[in-house]
Amino acid sequence: MRDRLLREVDRVVGATDGLTAPQLVWTPAANGANSLLVLAAHTVGAAERHILVNISGRKPGGTRDEEFAAKVDVAGVRARWETVKRGIVDVLDNLPPGRLDDDLVGPVSTSSVQAMLVHAIAHAAEHAGQAELTRDLLNDRS
Repeated sequence: MRDRLLREVDRVVGATDGLTAPQLVWTPAANGANSLLVLAAHTVGAAERHILVNISGRKPGGTRDEEFAAKVDVAGVRARWETVKRGIVDVLDNLPPGRLDDDLVGPVSTSSVQAMLVHAIAHAAEHAGQAELTRDLLNDRS
């Protein structure tokens, strides 16, 4: 499951490859659509919160509101992803036996560590599809 989560976030971040700053912030006309920069920033941040914050109790490196404001550049998103990715690998590779069945405490919408991991994968996969569609729409504009 760890590799699937990493792969899905990599898909979102990879959708930003080779784009100019105006292309990164272009937003499709659909109601509620986001730019590739926002999708990448949010997906990285959400993976951090799902795994590093909710499962291992670490402090978040940013907020959801900051991700949607997208005040960072893509290099900052990529750097954050590399740090978050290393943390995810560390946390998931070192889960003690039985930890997947443990209940999570606090304001989370899932009941167990395993449910949070499944949710993290589904969330990242949803945004990967959105990012790839956004990239296709951007390419069709050229």
